[in-house]
Amino acid sequence: MLDTVRDLLANTRIPPIDAVQMSGLLQYLFSTAEKTLRIQVAEVAYRNDHGHPNALDVFLACTLPMAEKAARNRAHRLFVCPSDWQVELMYDGAVKAMIAMFQCNYAVRPGTDAFRRYIVRALALGTVRSYFMREENDGVRAVADPATASSRKRPIRNKVEQDVITRELLRQVMNFPHLRAPLIETLQCIAALGPDGALKEQAYPNLKRDRGRRPILDPDAIAEAMGTSRGAVHRNLREARLILREVFNGDGRLFLTR
Repeated sequence: MLDTVRDLLANTRIPPIDAVQMSGLLQYLFSTAEKTLRIQVAEVAYRNDHGHPNALDVFLACTLPMAEKAARNRAHRLFVCPSDWQVELMYDGAVKAMIAMFQCNYAVRPGTDAFRRYIVRALALGTVRSYFMREENDGVRAVADPATASSRKRPIRNKVEQDVITRELLRQVMNFPHLRAPLIETLQCIAALGPDGALKEQAYPNLKRDRGRRPILDPDAIAEAMGTSRGAVHRNLREARLILREVFNGDGRLFLTR
């Protein structure tokens, strides 16, 4: 296995080996190789041989042991006595982060240290993101005195009920009569286009707030359907938002359960 690894690092390519040898290489990288060697091999699979049929296998064999260690370390930092379930959730997030990192294949600056920092950062974010995105863990914070902690939790809504409420609210918004004619025409056009025609993916999302990409209104598509300009659509939407927000959500508590 050491000769195979040396060949891989020297040629910056995964060597042409059969299935049995590949299985042995993966087992060696996963259970025996040192961390520095794992990072070097993972970098070759990521940077230089990304299209190889076994590139993802080699990358994960190198990074999953690091994911397990990262999950345990982060769990012990956040909790005095973390449960197996908490560690498992963080490990799951770290594994998903490694798979996403390989699939996205973002360009990384030259140098092993830059690649190492990229992996470490992805693991750190993956462990906490997977854990705290779960409904029961959202908003969990460490406090010095448990007696001062608030017992208030975010209400868990029934998804079917939430969908019904959303549809009814949209119906009322789209048919609100106390608007100028151009504003009503714009809202009716959005309703006619539907989500496939009136929405687009946000180009530059706020990852901390939105936790990824989210759809937004597409002014170009709406303007084309109405036969007007993009600026006119923006003006109509702005005016409509101000009026509808005041009517339907004046106190900002429309979706809060008190």
